Amino acid sequence: MQHPAAPSAGRDPRLDFFRGLALVMIFINHVPGNMMEGMTSKNFGFSDAAEAFVLMSGMSAGLAYSNAFARDRIHAIVRILRRASRLYSVHLLTTVLAVIILMAGHNFLGTTALSERVNMMSYLDAPWTTALGVLGMTHQLGYFNILPLYMLLLAATPLFLALASRSRALLLAVSVSIWAIAGWNNINLPNFPTDGSWFLNPFSWQLIYCIGLCAGISAKKRETLVAYSPVLMAVAITYLAFAMFVINGQHYDLTAWGDNPALLVGFDKGMLPLPRLLHILALAYVISQFTVFRAVAGSARLAWVSLLGKQGLAVFAWGSLVCITLQVFKDAYQFSPVVDFATLAAGLAIQYTVALHLQNEKAAAAIAAQR
Repeated sequence: MQHPAAPSAGRDPRLDFFRGLALVMIFINHVPGNMMEGMTSKNFGFSDAAEAFVLMSGMSAGLAYSNAFARDRIHAIVRILRRASRLYSVHLLTTVLAVIILMAGHNFLGTTALSERVNMMSYLDAPWTTALGVLGMTHQLGYFNILPLYMLLLAATPLFLALASRSRALLLAVSVSIWAIAGWNNINLPNFPTDGSWFLNPFSWQLIYCIGLCAGISAKKRETLVAYSPVLMAVAITYLAFAMFVINGQHYDLTAWGDNPALLVGFDKGMLPLPRLLHILALAYVISQFTVFRAVAGSARLAWVSLLGKQGLAVFAWGSLVCITLQVFKDAYQFSPVVDFATLAAGLAIQYTVALHLQNEKAAAAIAAQR
């Protein structure tokens, strides 16, 4: 068996690589019914790329802000809120563009069913109140609900860091308590002007973000949040195998659990139930402990995936717009397997081009600054 990977205070190639991989899978999953959808992680376990994305967002925040917060809290808070405001701006812009794309499909291609599926009909029924809901993030299009969650969690990061500065165990204890209370009592943020609540419950999903945050803080200190243990590794691998068996064979009957709460035995993505939470944590633990994953992440042949991860916000934004465009056309026309594959490849190529352009701009700026 390989030795566990040593913690590093530098930029871990696994973070960019697996964030890029998560973005690729999110892109594929956000074009339902395509030929590649069966190959994404949601088909092999309880969690999917969304949990991975939020976990790694927490890790990135811990790496980026923990030391700055310890040195100068005010300056760190300003940096964090500036980043959160950027996420908010990107969310508003992508939502506006997505509505234009959906409206075009609705009016010219008759994609009414898609409009209903992605929560777009209220723009037709009550455009002004819906616009207010968009500004307040209480109205979210389907497939455009990760950035509001991420922005809210990032805005709360100063509070998380303040708790972690006292004790990472304290932060995790508070976070677990909020997750349990929210899940047990169905506490969530409300939608407006439509009924219901947020698809991704921030009171639930803050737990996975805070776990990632603690992992990032630990890495920055050259520590390991959870040390290597053969027993824990065996448990993690067994759970991953069990999850794969359940998902692939549909060997799970919720009615067999009687009146047990969905928080403990369910699969409702919005509330981040225990089976999904344990699955992404088991997967992260296995990946974090062995050097083979660091080698894969640092492979030159897979550098394009890491590049997507490095420019995650722009890649996600462009990918979301490509996804909704493809959904419109798939709803209006029948795609052959060749067209299906070609459109997905073109969408990934667009995201890679955006990431490469931004990376080149950053490199050019760095060279100019040295002159």
